[in-house]
Amino acid sequence: MRPAKVTAFVVALMLLTLPSAAVLAAFADINGTWAESAITALDEKGLFTGLWTEEFAPSRSLSHAEALQLLASGFALTEEESEELAQWLNQLLVAHPEGITRGEYAALLGSILGLGEHTEAPKGFYPSFSDLNPDYPGFLGIELLQRLALLPTHMVGRFEPYRLLTRAEAAYILDQALRLREITGTVAEVQSEGRQLVLESAAEEGNTTLTLLAETLYISPGSLIRDPVSRGESLRPGQEVVVLARENQALLVRLEGETRVQALLEGLNKATQLLADVLTPEQINALITGNWDQLGEEVRYQVYQELVERGAAPWEAEAAINQDWSGLQLMLKERLTMETADYLDVAPELISAALDQNWSKVLEYAQVELAQRLLTSEWLQNIMDN
Repeated sequence: MRPAKVTAFVVALMLLTLPSAAVLAAFADINGTWAESAITALDEKGLFTGLWTEEFAPSRSLSHAEALQLLASGFALTEEESEELAQWLNQLLVAHPEGITRGEYAALLGSILGLGEHTEAPKGFYPSFSDLNPDYPGFLGIELLQRLALLPTHMVGRFEPYRLLTRAEAAYILDQALRLREITGTVAEVQSEGRQLVLESAAEEGNTTLTLLAETLYISPGSLIRDPVSRGESLRPGQEVVVLARENQALLVRLEGETRVQALLEGLNKATQLLADVLTPEQINALITGNWDQLGEEVRYQVYQELVERGAAPWEAEAAINQDWSGLQLMLKERLTMETADYLDVAPELISAALDQNWSKVLEYAQVELAQRLLTSEWLQNIMDN
């Protein structure tokens, strides 16, 4: 019996010391490379399937197709989403013929992480790298990766956006990005004078409390929020957000949907363009003077539908048409910044009046804004010419 026990012990010991299947499947040329752990982690997730098998070649560059396939696998992008991302990148940057550059890869990953197609940095957003200019189309994507601490340590001081990205660098950055915790939820409360965010999330057990940092980035639809007042007021109870966090620190907060003020003003802007094709001169005069009764039910209904389609609640659209400004007061208390004025393409005086809570002035400037756009429309110019 003793020899059998010894044999069984030896066999068990051999099995324990043999490389696992996962280790055997690892690439033969990554041992000792600086990004070995990141490459191995991605390989175990199957992200390199269809790309590389026996050798990884960590110092070799990636083609654009390989980079897109790698990101698509990492973030479960559909074929349509991948194609749209590739088309967007082609319009943003001139593709390097020999492979994907650091700047291109950063732009792609930044777009996936929350920037979308937004590339314009707000004023006062200074580069983290000495060789990076804010005019570079992929500037914001690079800055996002830097501020999320996704870049390897050898990318310090200089980023070299036109340099070809190596496979090891691509793997390291992607692995770091996938380690971030993404939380989708609704703001329940903002505590500690704006330093803590409490989220309600269906995917999380109980409420999640996250620390808001001075360097936390806030992204609203179409823009990056830099102004601290706007950041604080954007995080209001009931606001839907997507947060990228490391441990319990919120690194990026993406605001989902437009604010009510943005919805109404953009609705007004789009409604103006639409109605310029159908209004009579008498109706234009009635619209400028705020005499909605003379516009007729058909025009009133068009305005109502347009505002609702642009995101305004039905009661908000109805209140705007009926000039029930007291009913809109809660909505209009949301502060608007100069950035919002630029984004919505409206007069700063209108925004200033909203900031001062001078609602009569808001109405006055809104009527002036509407009048100016109608008077400068091609439709009216054609009437004047005839």
